[in-house]
Amino acid sequence: MDERKRLVELKARYEDLARARSLLKGSDHLGTYRQTDTYFATGERRLKLREIAGRASGQLIYYERGDGRAAKESQVLLYDVLDASILKAMLTRAFGVRVVVRKLRDIYRQDGVQVHLDEVEGLGRFVEFELAVESAAPSIAEGKARLTALQARYAIPEEDLIASSYSDLLAD
Repeated sequence: MDERKRLVELKARYEDLARARSLLKGSDHLGTYRQTDTYFATGERRLKLREIAGRASGQLIYYERGDGRAAKESQVLLYDVLDASILKAMLTRAFGVRVVVRKLRDIYRQDGVQVHLDEVEGLGRFVEFELAVESAAPSIAEGKARLTALQARYAIPEEDLIASSYSDLLAD
């Protein structure tokens, strides 16, 4: 299955994941996953294969997003793959691997926003808010406002906001 998404996202360093979990009380816990994202060397473009421990399947993810610290829009293309190992071998031969990101991710849904609590190997702990926006409500501006309100609720200072992806942080 393939899917196109338009998202508004906000990511920040957040060492106190216990505090975040307390703020998520009453929210839907969608699961805890050990994820490996392999980013391929595609120049300025972002193409990754996401594998989840215990599953043969994976997800190929291509996305376009500006690098800014505040809430930002991204365009995402997702494609579910049956055998991630075969596709990984093909893409590695075709493009080479830029970086591999390994993380433990807790996923929640809070008031329509997907909240990720991430422990990323080599980087630390983070919180990420994602809100799907369509041509109807919420608009990009409304989505950004909702994520900015969550930033305030979680008491995230501006200096803890992350402008780029985990792959960029690890590659630097």
